[in-house]
Amino acid sequence: MKFKLSKTIAMLSRMFILQLVFCYFAMANEGYTQSMKDIYLEWDNSRQVKVLDVFDEIENQSLFKFNYDERDVDRKTRFSIELGTHSVYSLLEQISKEAALNFKRINSTIAVTPRLTKEDPEIVEKEAVQKTVTGTVTASSDGAPLPGVSILEQGTTNGTQTDFDGNYSINVSEGSVLVFSYLGMLSQSIPVGASNTINIILQEDASQLDEVVVTALGLERSEKSLSYANQQVRTEELTQARPVNVLEGLSGKVAGLSVTQSASGVGAPTKVLLRGNRSINGSSQPLYVVDGILLNGDINNISPDDIQEISVLRGANAAALYGSRAANGAIVITTKSGKGAPEGVSTSVGFVATFSSAINLLELQNEYGQGAGGSYGAQATTSWGPRFDGSQVAHWSNNPEYPLFGQTYAYEAQPDNVDDFFQVGHNLATNIGVNINSEKSNVFLGYTFTDAGGIVPGNDLNRHSLSTRINTKISDKLTADVKLNYIRDDFSNQLATGEGFDNPVRYLYKTPRNIRTEDFEAFSFVNPEGKVRQHYFLPQFNGGGNPYWTINNVLRPRVQERVLGLLSLKYQITDDLYIMGRSAIDRDSYRSEILRSNDTYTVAQFGSYRNEQQALSDWNSDVLINYNKQITDDFKIDLNAGANLRVFQRDRLWGEGTNFTIENFFALSNTQNPVAREEFEKFEQQSVYGFGEFSYKNAIFLNVTARNDWSSTLPEDNRSYFYPSVGLTAVVTDLIDTDFGPLSFLKLRSNWAEVGNDTDAFQLSRRANIIFGTAELDPELPNPDLRPETTRSLELGFDSRWLENRLRLDFTWFKTNTFDQIFATPTPVASGIASRFQNGADIQNTGVEVILGATIIDNPDFTWDLDVNFGTFKSEVLEIAEGFDRLTESSDFIRDYVLEVGGEFGDIYSRGFQRDDQGRVLIDDLGLPLITPGRDEVLVANFNPDWLGGIRNSFRYKNFNFSALIDIRQGGTATNFTDAILARDGVLESTLQGREGGLIFGENFFAGETAVVQSSGAANNIAVNAEEFWNRVGGRNTPVGEAFVTDLSNVRLRELVIGYTVPQSLLSKTFISSASVSLVGRNLFFISNKAENFDPDLLASTENTAEGTAAFPLPTTRQIGVSINFGF
Repeated sequence: MKFKLSKTIAMLSRMFILQLVFCYFAMANEGYTQSMKDIYLEWDNSRQVKVLDVFDEIENQSLFKFNYDERDVDRKTRFSIELGTHSVYSLLEQISKEAALNFKRINSTIAVTPRLTKEDPEIVEKEAVQKTVTGTVTASSDGAPLPGVSILEQGTTNGTQTDFDGNYSINVSEGSVLVFSYLGMLSQSIPVGASNTINIILQEDASQLDEVVVTALGLERSEKSLSYANQQVRTEELTQARPVNVLEGLSGKVAGLSVTQSASGVGAPTKVLLRGNRSINGSSQPLYVVDGILLNGDINNISPDDIQEISVLRGANAAALYGSRAANGAIVITTKSGKGAPEGVSTSVGFVATFSSAINLLELQNEYGQGAGGSYGAQATTSWGPRFDGSQVAHWSNNPEYPLFGQTYAYEAQPDNVDDFFQVGHNLATNIGVNINSEKSNVFLGYTFTDAGGIVPGNDLNRHSLSTRINTKISDKLTADVKLNYIRDDFSNQLATGEGFDNPVRYLYKTPRNIRTEDFEAFSFVNPEGKVRQHYFLPQFNGGGNPYWTINNVLRPRVQERVLGLLSLKYQITDDLYIMGRSAIDRDSYRSEILRSNDTYTVAQFGSYRNEQQALSDWNSDVLINYNKQITDDFKIDLNAGANLRVFQRDRLWGEGTNFTIENFFALSNTQNPVAREEFEKFEQQSVYGFGEFSYKNAIFLNVTARNDWSSTLPEDNRSYFYPSVGLTAVVTDLIDTDFGPLSFLKLRSNWAEVGNDTDAFQLSRRANIIFGTAELDPELPNPDLRPETTRSLELGFDSRWLENRLRLDFTWFKTNTFDQIFATPTPVASGIASRFQNGADIQNTGVEVILGATIIDNPDFTWDLDVNFGTFKSEVLEIAEGFDRLTESSDFIRDYVLEVGGEFGDIYSRGFQRDDQGRVLIDDLGLPLITPGRDEVLVANFNPDWLGGIRNSFRYKNFNFSALIDIRQGGTATNFTDAILARDGVLESTLQGREGGLIFGENFFAGETAVVQSSGAANNIAVNAEEFWNRVGGRNTPVGEAFVTDLSNVRLRELVIGYTVPQSLLSKTFISSASVSLVGRNLFFISNKAENFDPDLLASTENTAEGTAAFPLPTTRQIGVSINFGF
């Protein structure tokens, strides 16, 4: 399979430059340099026209703008214009005669004034006279000055902003028009006359109190009409503290949303859950949509600098129109398009530099070193040796050329040998964005380069993101939206995770407490035969290794390329009716390798190599018809109908082999037993859908949706599945004409939805794996009668605003049932089949979400905003399948992930202490607890939190701003595999107690338990030493999970930003239009952490059933840096 995308970066770079040049010249303002007599228009309208029709046509075909008082223009006067070519000047001459108007052009603005009938027509063109205009902008409601009001000379990029006293100063051309705009206020356009002072009073814009949000299918809708929970995240909330992965920036900011990450270093996969896990075999993550492009996967590599806004649709109710992939909600991203920027060319440049350091490291003991039973052993892998005393002991080196080979060294603690391994990481991101805007077109061009380095040496990422988006008005009725985004990620070495033998953190923490950093840093040597060998105290040991060898000789490079493309055309048939067609693609491909050098113990003693390539494409094309009509003064309808076609294809090819013929020559042809495999997957989904909104007095809204999918992955008889939704919203404060006192706004909402879901390709027939010409049948038996999985959701809630919108409260209650799930159940051994696919299970999630916002202080010099969110849910297993009340979904050495009727999704079982019928722990005659034989006998943990929350305080004092985000997780537990292994090795601080004996289980050790000796029934009083106990309950192969349960509750300072915006008064005479600088920090510290030295955000994997286990993750990283932004 060819890796084609790597050749496109040069082409896209050239395209980027050409688009920039083309758009700049195409949109150049010709009206500044040419006379109206020299600019010609084509006139092809033979009917009589009105004056305003001619104005519109001139504005459409040129860059001239008309400035007039509507009272001066007679809307009834009609006249004819000959077909053909006319200069702008000749058209205005005719209008002046027919409609008694005079015209004066200064730059691109044409001022229109009335003319007395007896006067001669006057059309004047004159050069602009520059002058300085000053003034003050105030609010009409209280007369308070307005800081930050945008003032723009119409048709130019010349602009400024008011200072904190509402004052402004701007150099403009006499006769030009100044446009004053401010969020929440009505914009005003004021001609510049003879006066040098223009004071403005801005009126409140009532329409902006009803915010427009982007919802399913990219439709913009009034927020107050929505019948489901929806939350917005603005671009500045993502870019100020700017993590490498944009999804990390959502932590603590959205009610009911949890973010966890694989512990594989920079750019690691991220998992997002909205309202918890609910699918047994499928994904529980939301659907990601970028500008109408439905992504196959997440948005980790989308540049935060390109994002305008994120809408989080938290349930199936909100996302039903997106189809089966949106059963878990949707995260809808709108990227920058240039809209809202001034006409002409404007540029923004940003730079973020943050530096990360490891915090929250494990608490390791520094009193005992290598050995067992209190005796020193130079090749021992555990730290049960004698107490450190500084005496000389044999050095462990296996390198004959090493200075200490065969020598002795001081037997001393090395308290920094773990901390020394980690370096200072970095995240350097440079972004440039260019807006090229005219009346008809908005163009955004962006490029971001990210250079990220992890806290583990060699774990680096270079990311290039090139994006362009063009919105253009092709004609009065036809508009186009075109988007292209190219992303390339180069990983030098993605770290392995979990307790596997490629994870360097595993070897690091297992290092005996007397091993010196300088000895381990000399990780390799060349032996007398000229072979490179690992420098380690127990060569060829099955289960050990030098962590420095691992990060230098066990490498996982990866190159990933992604292209997102969109073409959308919208035709406005009438004022009430339009049709839109879209086609979008998400093409993602990667090439990854695993290179293990010779002498990599356990997994590749004689070397190994793996090469994997994958390319997938996900095409989505749809057509949508919209009819929006105000039927009467009270009734309005908004009807939509559409169809969608999705075609998905994935090709994967990989080969691997071991035992190099030539040492450390990494090629499949150099291995002695190469194995090559290939996978192919393709499926198609066809859909039709409809959506209707019926409103009464713009206060009561009935929303109805319906969608039918046909999936090629399901049996023919079950291929079609239909799912509806219905929602009702009532804005009480608009519906009832009365004084509600402090209550400014109250909306009640309810919604019910049902969403179907298909399965993966090729689940209907039994598959075969062909290896070296031999076919091996898949052990899973297909099911030709599979039905689609179904999610049914009910949601109730309200939105309220108090004290003139200074206090905001949003409440949601939800219940979601996911049933007819598709998963494999075990079959009898005698059948010769391991498992069989079937429908079953009913997982019910119920919970509440609360969002509270308050503007505590709001005056021109100082503001204080508070935002709080809270989310809780419970996930219950109501049913599994016929004949099954219990199902083990996954297992490892320490735990089984078990579904049991009556239990909760996420229950983790493990080995535990044997107990009598009173719950007392049974102790054997040696004083050690008896252990249950099976791993699935004792319920020990559940990863799901009791609740999640976030508290964000934002302050502004004049030009300074400050914000702090506190992220809270309460509840949830995990089995700590890291502690289980390290406790047996004797390196944890917790293993110090009882080294000399004296541990009595249930008395001075595990004091919360009651223990009895099994043989006598008497209370336990038998003392043991620590090594004996931890050898019984710890280790890798048969650990007792009940002894290693970690509470995941924590409160952390997630983000801190201290910023300064340079005043416009300092920039007005420069070419810089805006400038700001911020000090930023992420994960600065834990306010409290019951998990102690484990970060609940870091997992071994992002798979559903990998949650709830800590297995040698990377430590938490504290990130501190600076963000600088300029506008031009």
